[in-house]
Amino acid sequence: MKTEYMIEYDDKEYKKNIPQKDVVAWVDSVLKKLDKSDYFLSVVFTDNDRIREINKEFRGKNNETDVLSFSQIEGDDFGFENKFLGDVVIAVPYTENQAKELGHDLFTEVKYLILHGILHLLGYDHDENEEGEMSMLEKKIYNELTGDIIE
Repeated sequence: MKTEYMIEYDDKEYKKNIPQKDVVAWVDSVLKKLDKSDYFLSVVFTDNDRIREINKEFRGKNNETDVLSFSQIEGDDFGFENKFLGDVVIAVPYTENQAKELGHDLFTEVKYLILHGILHLLGYDHDENEEGEMSMLEKKIYNELTGDIIE
């Protein structure tokens, strides 16, 4: 288990419902699958109001969302090898509702969002259609790591 991951919870209930050891184990498995085991990142679990503020400040969108990613490896070359991928921010109440709508539990949705966020940190972006490269890679990795199929 990596100690370099920074896992933050804005509410103690989030930590109870999304245990840190499970988050770290999932991040480890995703990074290993992507051949990025020597990299690290932070994951922040917050509420809908805070993610709306972040979304507005950094993306100019005044609405809630499930996950935001802030890459530290895109763009300028720092002149050294940067092993910090960046930050993944997840709105827990939004994610809970989304999980219910999709018919699965909270941690299943959290795993998918962490995977989605990590791919963004690595430079993948949404495709024009749902069957684009990023979407196919998400489904493939999720299936290989869990044995479950996501739609």
